[in-house]
Amino acid sequence: MPNNSDVTTTDSTDATTRVHDLLLRFPGIARARVTRDASGDLRAEVLGWDAPASSPYVGPLAELDMHNPDEVQFLHDEIFVGESYLDGGIVLRQDAVVFDVGANIGAFALFVGARCPSAEVFAFEPVTDIHQQLRRNLERYGVRARMFEAGLSDRDREVTFNFYPDLSIMSCRSDYASLDTESELVKQYVQNARESGSTEREEHLARVESLVTRDFERSERRCRLRPLSAVLDETGVTRIDLLKIDVQRSELDVLLGIEDRHWPLVQQIVMEVHDEVGTPTEGRLRQTQSMLVEHGFKVSGSEVELLRGAGRYTVRGIRPEYAEDPRPVVARTGNARALRPQEIVSWLAERLPHDLVPRDITVVSELPSH
Repeated sequence: MPNNSDVTTTDSTDATTRVHDLLLRFPGIARARVTRDASGDLRAEVLGWDAPASSPYVGPLAELDMHNPDEVQFLHDEIFVGESYLDGGIVLRQDAVVFDVGANIGAFALFVGARCPSAEVFAFEPVTDIHQQLRRNLERYGVRARMFEAGLSDRDREVTFNFYPDLSIMSCRSDYASLDTESELVKQYVQNARESGSTEREEHLARVESLVTRDFERSERRCRLRPLSAVLDETGVTRIDLLKIDVQRSELDVLLGIEDRHWPLVQQIVMEVHDEVGTPTEGRLRQTQSMLVEHGFKVSGSEVELLRGAGRYTVRGIRPEYAEDPRPVVARTGNARALRPQEIVSWLAERLPHDLVPRDITVVSELPSH
């Protein structure tokens, strides 16, 4: 005969785990902790994605599947806090279709899921090691996504990628790799961050800086690349509301993989462009902007602030007629909604038995790992 206390403990653990896992699927919740009080009632604390990440170990990132918490903290500050992909008039409309090219572990896709839950994300990440983390992250948080273990390029082929476990966002095609340039980039980021007054982040910056004081660990992976037009033909997608591209010197190849018949489907583009003096990418900023203008976009560009002097630019293209799209704008710079406990309770009540709905939900500013 089982011990009654053991059964109660197991049931309680199952209940808190079930509620915890469901809370992570509520748009905007990055982390949650569910407990029972002395009376047996469930209570929950939740932390939003846009909460300050003073440390990747206590902030919203702590439960992500990742290689390096410090590089992911950089992504969090850029995407969730800085809203970098919504700058320059970029918006997410109801039921937006978003192509995330260079998805890495899914930070931007998670941002889309948090800010525009009705969106569908097509996420492309060719490196198997990173793609596995992408899949686990998006599935855990319930992002509406189709994931492709492939990159995008001008034609269908297999190529060798350099994979850097310590700095996975720098992983790229071997023939486009420039380790010296990447090391200088990290140093430039740290210097610019310090000059901007980020003294409270010194521990984080020191850890990032230490990456270039030793040899990068590198291994090679064979990866598939496909043209965007082939993917559109395969999936039947008839509209891309936002094409986001961050592919480490391969951005022009992605654009060259769009046939003329498919360009009208793309409504907005936001992309990182490499224009590094004395390298094969020199002059690419002007070339990219000219290509987008020729295809009907109103184009703007700016140097990435924390990477100024490193030849990194953000280019945005928006079709003027997209302003007439009748669907409501769900996400734009500065319109993020705070988590509201009663809305979360109501959402849970539609999905859980009454006795599993927490009696109290508190939005917190910090939630240490445990």
